Amino acid sequence: MVFFPNNAHFFLNEIEAWRFSRINPRGKCGFSSLAFLVALLFLGPCAGRQAANLLAKDNGRAILEKYCLDCHQGDQAEAGQDFSDLGGRLSPITELIFENVATGKMPPADADHPDKGEKRLLLEWLASRSPQVRFPSFRRLSRSEFVQSSNDLLGIRLDLTERIPDDRGSFRFDSNRRIALSQEVLSSYFSVADQMLEFALPRKGFPVEQEWVTNKLKDSHSSYNIYVKDFRDGLLFSWTRANNGNSYSFFYDHFEPPVSGWYELTFDAAKVGDFPETVSLQVHGGKYYFADDRPQPQRLLGVISLDNREVQSHKIMVFLEKGENVSVHLHSKHTFRKKNSNAGGFIRQMRARGPVHESWPPPSFKNIFPGLTTHAEKRTVLSRNESRTNLQKIGGRLTVSSFQPGMEKEKMQDGSNQTFWHTRFHPTLAKGPHFVVLENPMRVPLHGLRYATWSGGNGNGQVKTYSVESSSDGENWNEPIVSGKLETRLANEQFIVFRKPVDLPFLRFLITDSFSIDGRSLASVGKLDVMTRVEPPVPTQSIEILGSTAVELEGCIRSFAERAFSSRLASSDLAPYVEIGRQELERTGDFVLAARLAIKAILSSPRFLLFPGKYSNDSYARAAFLAKVFWRSVPDQKLLEVCRENRLSGRILDQQIKKMMSDPRSRRMVQSLARQWLNLRAWKTISPSLKLYPLYDDLLDHFLPMETEMYLHYLIQENRPVSELIDSDYSFLNQRLAQHYGIPGVFGTHMRKVAFPDDVPRGGLLTMGSILKVTTDGFDTSPILRGAWVSRNIAGIPLSPPPENVKAIEPDLQSATSLREQIDKHKNSESCASCHKSIDPYGFALESFDASGQWRSRYRTRLPHRGTFQYRQQGYYKMGDEVDASGEINGKEFRGVTEFKALLNSNQQRIAYNFARKFFEYTNGYAPDFIQRLELLKMIEDQNGSCHTGDLVRRIVVFSLEELNR
Repeated sequence: MVFFPNNAHFFLNEIEAWRFSRINPRGKCGFSSLAFLVALLFLGPCAGRQAANLLAKDNGRAILEKYCLDCHQGDQAEAGQDFSDLGGRLSPITELIFENVATGKMPPADADHPDKGEKRLLLEWLASRSPQVRFPSFRRLSRSEFVQSSNDLLGIRLDLTERIPDDRGSFRFDSNRRIALSQEVLSSYFSVADQMLEFALPRKGFPVEQEWVTNKLKDSHSSYNIYVKDFRDGLLFSWTRANNGNSYSFFYDHFEPPVSGWYELTFDAAKVGDFPETVSLQVHGGKYYFADDRPQPQRLLGVISLDNREVQSHKIMVFLEKGENVSVHLHSKHTFRKKNSNAGGFIRQMRARGPVHESWPPPSFKNIFPGLTTHAEKRTVLSRNESRTNLQKIGGRLTVSSFQPGMEKEKMQDGSNQTFWHTRFHPTLAKGPHFVVLENPMRVPLHGLRYATWSGGNGNGQVKTYSVESSSDGENWNEPIVSGKLETRLANEQFIVFRKPVDLPFLRFLITDSFSIDGRSLASVGKLDVMTRVEPPVPTQSIEILGSTAVELEGCIRSFAERAFSSRLASSDLAPYVEIGRQELERTGDFVLAARLAIKAILSSPRFLLFPGKYSNDSYARAAFLAKVFWRSVPDQKLLEVCRENRLSGRILDQQIKKMMSDPRSRRMVQSLARQWLNLRAWKTISPSLKLYPLYDDLLDHFLPMETEMYLHYLIQENRPVSELIDSDYSFLNQRLAQHYGIPGVFGTHMRKVAFPDDVPRGGLLTMGSILKVTTDGFDTSPILRGAWVSRNIAGIPLSPPPENVKAIEPDLQSATSLREQIDKHKNSESCASCHKSIDPYGFALESFDASGQWRSRYRTRLPHRGTFQYRQQGYYKMGDEVDASGEINGKEFRGVTEFKALLNSNQQRIAYNFARKFFEYTNGYAPDFIQRLELLKMIEDQNGSCHTGDLVRRIVVFSLEELNR
């Protein structure tokens, strides 16, 4: 059965019809392809294995009574938790007991503790009382897995994840098996599949690679033009920020990508200035905007480090959407808002080339048509150094009523607001009317005019009002098409839109009023162009498949389907997709189009969108599981070859796991873990206040998450001790991060491992700027918010939900009451105090770091500003109370973050156990039950107190594979 984008509703109805089909526990399946459909969403609960009775009830009960009931019994039970009667089966409190005992939180430090054997017996007794874990047998592919898998299968690189709704909801991981496929999400999968196929196998052929060279900028507001100047044979940039605090970008003219794709940008550039730090050249993509009161969204495409004093070529590969503009921002703390500076970043020119392909024929053809002979037209590179206006592209031209020498009509079409057309005013022979005639000999439908004033100057001649007329002969003019007013001091483009398209051969832009400072009749225009939807065709080149037959088509479809489904396929399984391709081949004779249609069906099929799937042997099932965990994708061809003979077990399995972990694609797993486990997915939703943290910028925002991802990847790859999740003497920094952390001697934008001096309070996840940022609201830090995050995600301390009637704490740093005193007052009830004992100390330990991740000894208090906010580097704040980062955990005191980290690492087993639980849930799509948690604890205990991150990851993956077969 095959589904296409308009079948999303039918797709879900089919699942409803088959919801009672056979589903086996733990992901094993042996049913038909139609029955397989059920697996998708309904996620009918599959029975977990029955927990074995590991210990007699009386023994477990005796241990509980011995160590717990003195404090947790009766009406006066500690924290209101009465353990005296847990009921016949599992009660909500049982998990709390299990986790507190497992992590060593209970019994408290001042009470008697069970020995290792007693602790194990108690946990086993609690586990024996747990019910079956019921979770769906299948889950849908998450949006990132869908995009990554499709990319790898098609041999392309497109990040279309944001075009699919985020359906994770309140679940911690997007792999959770309880997340259902909605019709909206399913339709977006189909839509994204279409876009990816068009990129991989474009219907009209691949666009021919072109080149552009420019050293000309689009016009900027006069407030910012003073920070860029002509220098040698190029431009010299100082660093500036817009008045609203955004990084102010300078947009390059004479280059707009004709199609979406990958482009190679080359900047011939150098550092100018006598200072040791490099200049960071930030390259952005987005739509041109003129001033900071009309900003447009931009994407940071890449950062280039300028440490060379002689001009060198610096290349970056970027993805640009059709019609986007490229802009640059030069960051250097030595040149902030310096006018006419002889220091900064020098750019001679920018060269653009694209859309480029990694090889020819493109990798998509090699992936989809393996082994077939292709014939491709010779690629040509067209030089596109010139810039043409829309009027020039349609064969039109301009005439004017009069002009001043040096300010002729051509100045309206040269792409610069700094040049302009000016009417004649001395001697006073041209008193008006002033006008511009635009000729349209091809009678192309015109939708309006693009107008801009000229920048700078005294405003003499700026157009205030206008009308636009049309004519068939250039002499007799019709009634105005449109008339109106224009902004006179705005050099950015203004759009004059017609009610309906006009295709007459003559248009007249008639100036009915203009600004004059000397009483003379004159007019001036910076830019004038037509608006039309007619675009010059983009040259393309096709690739021909030689000797293409129905047999070869079936071979290509089989190869793709077996990679997509991670299994050998019977002819009956393959038949629907082959039939679709065969019919299209017979109808059109187009081999590529026939394959494309069959591939679309494969990517839209339940067998691709569900995981785990139906596999021809156990090795394929293991390979599919491993690829989802480590690569968030499908197995590659090498791994599938191992599976053909069902050899993926034992020593070979261990070897393949190590290979997959060391593969660059494993960074996808690390990035996913960081985004979900550590909550970096909230990165863009939190922006540090520029009043309090004025030095925070988008360069820092770009690199901070990289530090966390590289650090976590290093721990796993190098099999570092789990204790380094908490503390270490190194991290991964570059110049900007080092400046933020106050670490001297780090130059350049490349990220590298940096050792910390002994007096630096960094090292480990908790003191990274990314973590410190996402655990605040961007303004004030909250020990409760940070403490809950550390307790839940790092220390693994179970937390009960707050009482329904609890009031939130509103920080009041303006008053004499300290934040610590406010929290102490808040938790005066016993029910609040019991939870806050497990939260607040972990948050107060991090109070020496502000919402941007910088070290502080005193709080900052916001100050008001006059009128509209105007960015300034000193911000708007005053220094407030001293920070107190001390606390107590389980009777042990700490003074500051260094002692706090040492205290956490005194119980490394708890840290390792929490990481293991989180990674198991990420890997399997459900939280481990008590018996599985006992196995995780055993893995850690077997390490004899020295648990290593890479080993733990491998053990959990192998354990998860064993669970799949139960």
